[in-house]
Amino acid sequence: MGSVGATRIRVSNEAVLIARGRAAKLLVATALAIPLLSVQAHAQAAPHTDDTDMGSEIIVTAQRRAERLEDVPAAITVVSGNTLENAGVTNFQELGQVAAGAQVNFAGAFTQPTIRGITTLTNGNNVENNVAVYVDGFYEPSALVINADLPNLAGIEVLKGPQGTLYGRNATGGAILINTLAPSAEWTGKAQLTYARFNDKRASAYVSGPLADSVRIGLAGYYRHTDSYIRLANPAVIGGKLGPATPIRQAAVRLKLEADLASNLKATLGYNMVHVDDGRTDIFTPYARVSPALPAPPLRATEPYTASFNGVTESPVTNHQGTLKLALATGIGTITSYTGYTDSKQHLEFDFDGTYVNSTIIDINFHQKTFQQAVDYNIDAIDGLNLIVGGMYYHDDIATDPVNRTLIGGVVAQRTIGGVKSDAWAAYADATLELAQGLSLSLGGRYSHDKKDNDYRVFSAAGAIVTDAAAKDSWSKFTPRAALRYEIAPRTNVYASWSRGYRTGTFNFTPPAIVSEWRAVVPETISAYEVGFKTAQDGYRFDMAGFYYDYRNLQVATLLRSPLCAPVPAPPALDTCNQFLNVYQNAPKARVYGIDGQFSATPVENLNLRLGFAWLNAKYTDFRDAVGTGLNAATGLNVNNQVQDWSGQQMARAPELSGNAGFDYLVPQGEGGLRLAANVSYTSSFVVNNPALFGPLAGAAVASQQRYRQGGYALVNASLTWTEPSGHLHVTVFGRNLTNHRYFITKTGSSNGDYGTLAEPVTYGVKLGFDF
Repeated sequence: MGSVGATRIRVSNEAVLIARGRAAKLLVATALAIPLLSVQAHAQAAPHTDDTDMGSEIIVTAQRRAERLEDVPAAITVVSGNTLENAGVTNFQELGQVAAGAQVNFAGAFTQPTIRGITTLTNGNNVENNVAVYVDGFYEPSALVINADLPNLAGIEVLKGPQGTLYGRNATGGAILINTLAPSAEWTGKAQLTYARFNDKRASAYVSGPLADSVRIGLAGYYRHTDSYIRLANPAVIGGKLGPATPIRQAAVRLKLEADLASNLKATLGYNMVHVDDGRTDIFTPYARVSPALPAPPLRATEPYTASFNGVTESPVTNHQGTLKLALATGIGTITSYTGYTDSKQHLEFDFDGTYVNSTIIDINFHQKTFQQAVDYNIDAIDGLNLIVGGMYYHDDIATDPVNRTLIGGVVAQRTIGGVKSDAWAAYADATLELAQGLSLSLGGRYSHDKKDNDYRVFSAAGAIVTDAAAKDSWSKFTPRAALRYEIAPRTNVYASWSRGYRTGTFNFTPPAIVSEWRAVVPETISAYEVGFKTAQDGYRFDMAGFYYDYRNLQVATLLRSPLCAPVPAPPALDTCNQFLNVYQNAPKARVYGIDGQFSATPVENLNLRLGFAWLNAKYTDFRDAVGTGLNAATGLNVNNQVQDWSGQQMARAPELSGNAGFDYLVPQGEGGLRLAANVSYTSSFVVNNPALFGPLAGAAVASQQRYRQGGYALVNASLTWTEPSGHLHVTVFGRNLTNHRYFITKTGSSNGDYGTLAEPVTYGVKLGFDF
């Protein structure tokens, strides 16, 4: 989708073709219908005369080379920083409000993006998502770091479908590329101050310009501190509220230094510091099916947007990253090198019983060090052929720092030391050959090799070693792709593609009670078939795609009782049965198919419209040995570790319908004016993060129904911005979730009861900005 306020956006992605089997009828029907829809859209759009985003080119590097967005045989959503701001999207979790078919949810503190129903159901400090996230071309492995606001943005690209060839590391579902502003040739800058409901204070600044004829700098800073919209319940008067439960704190510094070292060599040196502390999704206060082992109110919160816990609930992570990008122009193409090193410290602390009784507190500390190196050679000197060859190396070392602790009744019950070392390398090649005028064929492939070494030790309260375990494994995979594109009219293309995606195998961080059974889950794979249509004309853009995925060995997680659990529940203050282990397994098969698309237009001067839509059918086709949290109708309590058959059930975070619509309209006044903007997004019912069923003990009427579903809802954001005539000073009043809809960002259960975190209610505020 085109984005307001940016005439050229650089993107990266790949996508692919060939249809077969049950997908063929759906994909062919889609391909036939799309050109007709485009003609109808064009007939309704007024001619476009001014130089806006709709009439200009969006240049992307979808196949790691510069191409127009409409010429890339892949489904991509491109959103500029201005469009995100106009839509009221301020953080990564809200990306789905402007990118149909995408969602961002949580499992505990860990951020888990979803594209077209492909997401991860495993979580932990050592777990990489299966939707890859890149920041300025560098892979971001941490699911904690990406839980951040979005200042200093040039734009975001959502690459839909497996990126097995060019962005192949753990990109089963796709990739999300976050691009920050590059240093500019002239001095420019901006600053903003924001104040909103819940004492939400934000400040950001950016300055960029030349230090010398061949050296440019860009420096950005961001700070946020907000009281939580979730309040601690008063244990004396349960209806009263004491204060913020989980304040959100963020800070970031991004520095880029760009230099022309020679006429054909450019270097970009970067330093990034990101700090995020957002403990909202580690609140375990049960709201239903509460175990009688837990205390009654007032020792437990009962109202919406309230919580109860001892100590603190927090998840601070601090990332320091250094990067170096080198681009060397040769006689036949460009060699680009990406070198990055990240040092990250992560801390999680939460009260697992979610009450004011001092029962179970988990304290987790990790230190992660990541090195990555990639090199691409983009050869474009051969007539009718574009070729890219490249390779990457990745090393990740994550270990407890210094130890992890489990406290029972305020006393340390055990300490753990563990770590995971990952080494990976890959080699890839991709070529696009012009077969005839307007007809091109893309073929590519990637060979990946991954290795993981794990160690884990448990110490008793007295310091004795209880468990001493180690395990390692390795995996290799070849992931090809093919895409055929035909230009049926200027800037109007149809395409078909086939590709494979791969997510490396992995281990539970915690071994099972029988340590000899500590084995990895095998890699998950996906075969994807897609057909699509794209056009970009004067005044509007439109694209649409139909797709089918054959998904194998999905990696999922279940909660099992800890071996430390007493056979008979102890008094609440000493209830070790509140401890659970996160255990991974593979779901054999699933399939996904659907249609999605986007439309943007400028029907009259200064009015920009955008629309996105997605229809999705995503189900487990073979998952007969799933482990879920069932319900015992006789007791009204949860049943942990119940073997269930999830075959035929909807996959998590895969709503059948989703979409978004927005506009912005400017009443000009000199270089400024008054801009009105609004965005509405909708999603139908879906499983938030736990696909468990009510199960056989709940009764035949509900036994096969999924428990932890979120009903369908719509979100409305709006803003009004006045910019004074010189174009420098602007004031914005805004509102988000204006209908004050109540919905969950996490929702699951354990033997303690059902628990989850509600999203932020209606918020409103004012922003003051200055640009130069």
